[in-house]
Amino acid sequence: MVQTTFVNLTADRRRPTAVHRPPSTVGGRPSAVKKCPRLTTAVNQVKLTAMIITTLIFDFDGLIFDSESSDYLSWQQTYADFGQELPHAVWSVGIGGVDLFDPLAYLEQQLGRSLERPVVEAIRRERDNAILNQLPVMDGVVDYLTAAQEMGLRVGIASSSLHSWVDPLLDRLGLTGYFQVVRCRDDVGDVGKPDPAVYRAALAALDARPYETIALEDSPNGATAALAAGINTVAVPNQMTRDLPFPAIQYRLNSLAETPLADLLAELKLKLPASNARRLRQFHTAVDGSPPPARPISPDADLLALRQQLIKEEYEEVTAVYQQLLAAAQNGAQIDPAKELAPLAHELADLLYVVYGALETCGLDADAVFAEVHRANMSKAGGPRRADGKLLKPPGWRPADVAAVLRND
Repeated sequence: MVQTTFVNLTADRRRPTAVHRPPSTVGGRPSAVKKCPRLTTAVNQVKLTAMIITTLIFDFDGLIFDSESSDYLSWQQTYADFGQELPHAVWSVGIGGVDLFDPLAYLEQQLGRSLERPVVEAIRRERDNAILNQLPVMDGVVDYLTAAQEMGLRVGIASSSLHSWVDPLLDRLGLTGYFQVVRCRDDVGDVGKPDPAVYRAALAALDARPYETIALEDSPNGATAALAAGINTVAVPNQMTRDLPFPAIQYRLNSLAETPLADLLAELKLKLPASNARRLRQFHTAVDGSPPPARPISPDADLLALRQQLIKEEYEEVTAVYQQLLAAAQNGAQIDPAKELAPLAHELADLLYVVYGALETCGLDADAVFAEVHRANMSKAGGPRRADGKLLKPPGWRPADVAAVLRND
């Protein structure tokens, strides 16, 4: 059953009254979120088979609480006071972002004159609060938060709004205890979406990797920000954003009530590409009991020596197989791909395994590093070749900036 939460708002401040508390909230304040040791079969299935999704990041306005609809309606009523209309196509440019559309400036432009802005805004805000007073927490939100808590997922918020708006609402709605991290635009220099800064801040605070994270977003601006941060993004449009063009997201839901979280994760498992970095993190999580560090670390001498030795051993095994194959080929033997190449493929995969492991155990995002090197290599396409066929750097070639990748990580 989907829970709904009604709120009461004062006329001058958007401060709802709580009627729901999550299981992790005691005495009105959040307590530590505990992992449930015994989950349902469906949840266990997701935990074992999903692409190591460890983290959920929610947008706030329009996903948890439908303040976007009330904002638009209150501005429509204000425009009507002046005999004007506010088309959705004009308004929608600013949904999910900051300073992307100024409704007062647009109204003044339509009227051809200036307005007493504080007076107009005060009346508009009073209307907005009256509408917000009737709105519930959006369908499926509490169900998703409860399921995420039971699965032991890390949960955060990345919002283009200010803490002074988001935090009181979460607390009064009784949702605070579900979130380990709340990041708003005032955490990142007042920069809102579609800039990815607030998502990167949330990832850092949650100690999460982008490819292990799902962002839930209701707007194209928000989805653009999440994707720019490298996060798997699920669009959950509301009535304001349903017909807007979204970027190349991984999945789309009509509402969170439509698909349980366990089913969404299972569905995403089929859509999200596998990667060697994810497999290595899965291996180290299983063997070491915890994943490799999610941020670059300063490795000690023992770790460096171990990783170097592992690469050396695997390289020697690869070399030995190559020497055998090379000798056979030079003697005119026909190499059976299914038989003779199998040992080579095996040893090369083992070498790749320890190379990726060397990156991941130092907290380096192997996928991101590889992607940057791939970008640089792709820019050589169409350039000159050496006599042996090796691609050379074309004019204007820009080398891989791995340092920048690590700074973003």
